[in-house]
Amino acid sequence: MARTEWDPEPEIETSPDRIDRDALRQVRLLDGERVRRVWKTGRGFLVMTNLRCVEVSHKPQLFAAREWEAGPNFFFYDLAPPRVVFHHYLRLAEQHDEARSLVMHFFVHDPYRVAEEVHEARAAGYNEWVHRRSQAEAAFRSSHTRAGAYDRQVFREMVKVRCEFCGNLMSVAARVCPSCGAPQR
Repeated sequence: MARTEWDPEPEIETSPDRIDRDALRQVRLLDGERVRRVWKTGRGFLVMTNLRCVEVSHKPQLFAAREWEAGPNFFFYDLAPPRVVFHHYLRLAEQHDEARSLVMHFFVHDPYRVAEEVHEARAAGYNEWVHRRSQAEAAFRSSHTRAGAYDRQVFREMVKVRCEFCGNLMSVAARVCPSCGAPQR
């Protein structure tokens, strides 16, 4: 569940780079999610929370006056180990099949250090996702068992109308009155 209200001063545990507050507002934080690190990239910022990495960059100036937008989300439960490409780029990729994989390269100041920090955060983030999923499944099972008694009962609502000729009730779907045989209008 995403937060609906913006926390004016989000706590960032440690951050090598300072992020614009308007940019950070674009990251819709989930319940219990907190920002851990922020790194400046060539196009904006790479924001690492306790659950994922999110790119925040400027919208193209053609459409907006340098407004910020959140880009791809790399969730730790599905994030492949980060890699450094060409000694300047951090490569983040989701672990999907070949047809659906998302791979992005981020130009950062010290890609080796950023890759190391993201890699270290992956284990804790993956464990947190597993814990959240088990809680959600337990809540679903408990609500499903409470509602289980109602699953076996079939509730039907029959809409009936009065016959114009004899006044008896008949189904809306009936073409003729079952009592007098008059057509329904």
